[in-house]
Amino acid sequence: MSSVPGQEASVASEYQQLGSSIFFGPVQPEHLDRIHALESASYPEDEAATLDKLGFRIRNASNAFMVAMNYRDGGADPEVVGYVCGTCTNAGRLTHDSMATHDPEGSLLCIHSVVVEAALRRKGLATRLLRAYVLYVQATTPNLRAVRLICKQDLIGLYEKAGFRLLGPSDVVHGRDPWFEMALELPSNDTTQE
Repeated sequence: MSSVPGQEASVASEYQQLGSSIFFGPVQPEHLDRIHALESASYPEDEAATLDKLGFRIRNASNAFMVAMNYRDGGADPEVVGYVCGTCTNAGRLTHDSMATHDPEGSLLCIHSVVVEAALRRKGLATRLLRAYVLYVQATTPNLRAVRLICKQDLIGLYEKAGFRLLGPSDVVHGRDPWFEMALELPSNDTTQE
């Protein structure tokens, strides 16, 4: 049984849509250029993370960075076709400042990007990747208590499918369109008994 709310949806049907050549794993430094290309193709110029910011996240917050890989046409080397990345903070809300750094001891995971290559969108990959990512970060970050992200209005449904709930308009201004903050509360990682 998963510890992530909303994960009861049929994962089997999502796998059938995508085939068995896609798998998830930790980010590697050599993925940076491909990740930057996907980021640039997926976000408007005034919203896309720079190569430097993505490099910072890979170097400093690799436990909060997961990639989706695909073996194309039976090739020997898989290619990055999606990713989720974030940073941790001890702030209570998402702000420019709380999202600009990474505190390895942070209890709040700030998701910065959920990206899937255009040809693989609307097939359930983003939802699967996001669910796996939350479990991965939760397993590697003992202090983690909650996950937050900001998204555009048209993506609220995607994140609700992954168990997030809408908190309301975000205070963060990034680009010209308004953003909405969403949250996923996690069960405690505390294994001590009283």
